[in-house]
Amino acid sequence: MIVFIRHGEIKDAKGRAVGQIDLPLSRNGLEQAAQLAESLDSFQPRRIYCSPLSRTMQTASLIEQQCGTGLISAPEIKEINLGEWDGLDFTEIKRLYPQDYKRRGEDIAGFRSPGGENFTDLKERVGSFLEQLNYGEGPIIAVTHAGVIRTVLHIILGFPLINIFRIKPDYCHATVIDKKGDKYFLKAYNLPPNQGLGSHLTQLMPDYD
Repeated sequence: MIVFIRHGEIKDAKGRAVGQIDLPLSRNGLEQAAQLAESLDSFQPRRIYCSPLSRTMQTASLIEQQCGTGLISAPEIKEINLGEWDGLDFTEIKRLYPQDYKRRGEDIAGFRSPGGENFTDLKERVGSFLEQLNYGEGPIIAVTHAGVIRTVLHIILGFPLINIFRIKPDYCHATVIDKKGDKYFLKAYNLPPNQGLGSHLTQLMPDYD
């Protein structure tokens, strides 16, 4: 079983295209991450994987302190690379790249911003991460980003990539999947960080040998 957790709220992100630009958590984001870590007091993951960006590392470090499990850096679950758009205000993007911005709206899955990735690229590296995990060794936490969680759900549920923004993972919420044979299963989506989260996740765990 793997628990995907989105990082906490980011500082100075409103209205901007945020991909791999390395923004830290806001004060509210740090509080969210602390609440999340506290809510996991009864959950004992076997491993904790983490995107190497600051906002995920800050979130994961609090989980590590609570759960006593070391962090493993996982570049495969970094947010989508937005290239030259990364960090720009959307109004500025529309002004500087009007044709590209229009193309993005027409082909959300296939469009790459200059120097960046598209969601098909992201799907390849996220799929590689999913394939390398040992689902029978015990529960795993992966602290990551909204784009990655959306892509995981696309892989699990098979909906068209064009609909990927209909899914909105919340800050510091948990989405749980498992794998049996060659099939993936969604066990929970967008669980909030509250006092019952650790117990809820424990109840979702399969029997491990």
